[in-house]
Amino acid sequence: MVVGNVGVGSPPVRPYLQAEIDLVRLIRLLLADDNCEILETVAEMLQPRYVVVAALSDGASVLQQAPALNPDVIVLDISLGDTTGFEVVRRLKQAGVPAKVIFLTVHETIDFVRAAFDLGAAGYIFKSRISSDLIEAIDTICAGGRFSSADVAASSSSC
Repeated sequence: MVVGNVGVGSPPVRPYLQAEIDLVRLIRLLLADDNCEILETVAEMLQPRYVVVAALSDGASVLQQAPALNPDVIVLDISLGDTTGFEVVRRLKQAGVPAKVIFLTVHETIDFVRAAFDLGAAGYIFKSRISSDLIEAIDTICAGGRFSSADVAASSSSC
């Protein structure tokens, strides 16, 4: 029995593999950063693998649109211009928005990392590590884990 689509020279897709592919494609992301270049770069990097439901440049827009868009994950800068990402997360929680949050930020001090996780964030990514950490972080938190660039940086710098 052949399962999946079979093209010329292509092997059949196993059902469990197809389910994993479909699951990855269904992860819905809302992105928020006040730096339009970063926002565009992150959206372009993630769109082949995930569904980007919005790319927003301020906290007010996140608070207004997140409940209706119902993303699985919100990738959020801490410094948003009109407010902080921390305040946005507090207000989203009060509003009952169930999305998991990953902070994507230039703030690489442990105090910021701790504050983010104390607030309930599932991930904390340094902007200096976007290309190496962001996709892994999204996959990890969608599988029920937590991810921090601080942990990765610490483990790669130890002997």
